[in-house]
Amino acid sequence: MKTFVALMVMSAVFAFTQAVALPSGWIRSITIETISDSDIDGEVVQITVNEVVDNPAHCADSTGYAIRDPNTVRGSLALLMSAFVTGKQVDIFLTGGCDKTGMPALSGVTLRK
Repeated sequence: MKTFVALMVMSAVFAFTQAVALPSGWIRSITIETISDSDIDGEVVQITVNEVVDNPAHCADSTGYAIRDPNTVRGSLALLMSAFVTGKQVDIFLTGGCDKTGMPALSGVTLRK
């Protein structure tokens, strides 16, 4: 019986931990409405979209997404501009957290065919 209770408690703790953890992952087929590149505590690219923003971290600004990773910000900006100019959609990778701008943070962008 003690083993059963211990397993139930461990399962409940695991389930609670999973519910609290902020999800990250790919969001598919995003249409870009606007793009801006600015310096808000470092270089940041912000995009706004015309659909509901996937905001699992409950960030303050739910109008779009922000990417600030210095290793990928320039390449991401080029892909985002290409998608914006050609009218193509992008797939984005959410980190599961909020950027300093208040938008959900991104760490990757791919251009859809």
